[in-house]
Amino acid sequence: MSLDSVSKQRYTDLTNKYVGRDPYLMKMSEFTPELTALPRIESVDITNYLVLQTSFYTKQQMKAYKSLEAYNFFISGWVHTLGTKRLRDDYRLVFARVNHSQRSSETPLKTWIISKEDGEVIAAHCNCMAGLSESCSHVGAVLFSIEAGVRMRDSASCTSEQCKWLMPSHVKKIPAA
Repeated sequence: MSLDSVSKQRYTDLTNKYVGRDPYLMKMSEFTPELTALPRIESVDITNYLVLQTSFYTKQQMKAYKSLEAYNFFISGWVHTLGTKRLRDDYRLVFARVNHSQRSSETPLKTWIISKEDGEVIAAHCNCMAGLSESCSHVGAVLFSIEAGVRMRDSASCTSEQCKWLMPSHVKKIPAA
C-alpha cells in the first residue's frame, strides 16, 4: 500500500484510535460472521458516507443506486467472508473480501469499515488503487452487504429463531405431567 505522507498519517491515526492496530494485519478468526454483530448501517448511512463524507458518488447517482458499480458488485455476490469485530465504545470493525472489478481471477481485495454500532460510518479502506482514498466501489459493495445483512437480521421470522415464547401473565409456572 503506497499512501502519501498525509494519507498515511490519517490511516495510522484512524486505526490506532479505533482499532489499536492495522486491520489488514488481523486474522479472520478475530472476526465473527454472525449477523447479530453487524452495525445497524442503513441506506442513509451509506449515502452519508459515499456522498457527503467522501464525495465518491453524487446525490443523483445514489438516487439510482441500482445502477452503481458498488451495488452491482454486491448483487453479483462479489463480497466474501464478511466478518465483524466489536471495538471499544460501541464501534465496529467490519472486514470483507471483494472480487476485483477488472481481474476476477486474482485474489479478492481486502476491505474494512469502521462504524458506530448505530450505523454511522467513520472510515473505510480497501487495498485497491481507488480504495486508498477511503472510498471505492468495493467499499460501497461492503456497505450494501452490511445493510442487507441488517435487514435480514431485523426481519427474522419467529420460525428462523430458537423456540421462545412468553407465558400469559396469569400463568406462574407449568406443572410437570
